Amino acid sequence: MRKYFYALTLAFVAAAFTSLTTANAQTAGRGVAPPPPTGAHASAQATVASLPASDTVLLVDVRRLLSDGLPRAYSNNPTELARVNSEIDKFKATTGLDARSFERVAVGISYVQTPAGKTLVETVAVAHGKYNAAALVAAARPASNNRVREEKYAGRTIHVFTVDAPVKLLGLFNMRLTDVAFAPLDAGTIAVGKLERVRAAIDAHGGRGRVSRDITALATHDPNALIGAGGNIPAWLTRDLDIGGGNLSQSIASVRQFYSTLGTTANGFKFLTALRTENAGAAQTLSSTLTGLKSLAPFAIGQMPAPRARPLQSLVENTKVGTAGNDVLITLQLAQVDVAALIDAF
Repeated sequence: MRKYFYALTLAFVAAAFTSLTTANAQTAGRGVAPPPPTGAHASAQATVASLPASDTVLLVDVRRLLSDGLPRAYSNNPTELARVNSEIDKFKATTGLDARSFERVAVGISYVQTPAGKTLVETVAVAHGKYNAAALVAAARPASNNRVREEKYAGRTIHVFTVDAPVKLLGLFNMRLTDVAFAPLDAGTIAVGKLERVRAAIDAHGGRGRVSRDITALATHDPNALIGAGGNIPAWLTRDLDIGGGNLSQSIASVRQFYSTLGTTANGFKFLTALRTENAGAAQTLSSTLTGLKSLAPFAIGQMPAPRARPLQSLVENTKVGTAGNDVLITLQLAQVDVAALIDAF
C-alpha cells in the first residue's frame, strides 16, 4: 500500500512541473501553420532560443516567482522562505549573479547515460534581464579566492570560477555546481552553468545547435505561467523503472514527451500536466492506473498524522486524471492555504 501511495504522490506532485497538450499536434495534422508568437510568448521563446540542444527545458518567470509565487507558497513558513532567499544571496555572493535582477530564466537539461548505466544530468541556464559583466567578475573573484580563469570561445569570453562549497544554480535550481562558468551572450542575456554547456549556449545564441522547436513550443505553451517545462523522455531513462507495480512502471516507460505549467489563480495555484505516451492504449492504461492509485491513497493517508494527512487529502481530492488520444492529462487546483499547509507539513 505504501508503495502505491508514494507512486501516487510522485505522479501528482510532478503535475506541478510536467505536462502536455494536444493543440499543437492537432493543428499540425491539419497542415495549418500556427500564428507567429507575440508579446509574452515571443519573449519566452526568445529566452529559450539561446539554449543548446536539450532533452528538457524549464522556463521560469523569475520576477513573478520571487514576488508572488514563493511568498504565497511559504506563507505559513517564513523560515523556509528565508532559506530560499539565503540561497539566492549565497549564489550572488559567490558569483556576482543576482537572480532578482533577471526577468526570465530558461534551463536546458540533457540526460547522458554512462557505460556503467548511470544517468548524468548536464545543465545550463540562460538568464534574461539586467546585469553588468565587469561587476560580476569583480564580485566573484573574492568569493572564489581568485580561483578564476578566462577562456575565449567563438569570439566571447567565458569566466570560470571554482567555489569552496557547492551552490545551487542562481540559488533557485537544485543543480549544485563547484565550478561555475558564465558568459555574456548579449547586453541582456547571460549563460551560466557547466563550462561545456556554456560553450554550447554560445553556439546556440549564434544559431548553431539550438534546442529543438518542438521542445521550445512545449516549454513556452503558456507564456504567462510561473513555471513551464517540456521535453522528450529518452526510452532508456525509464526502461528499468520499478515503482508501484508492473503496470505503472510499464505505463510510465511508454511516456515519450511531457509538458507542464504552474500558474496562479485568485486564491491559489493551478497545475496542468499531460504525459504523451506511445499510443492511446498506453495512455488509457496509465490513466486507469493513476485513477486506481488515487482511490487507494485515502487509506494510506488515513494512517498519517493529521497535519500531513489533511493537505495530502486535499491534493488527491482536487486532482483530475483523464486522457485525450495518446495523452494522459492531469489537472490540479489548490487553494493557497492548502499549498502552504502541504509545504509546511513536509
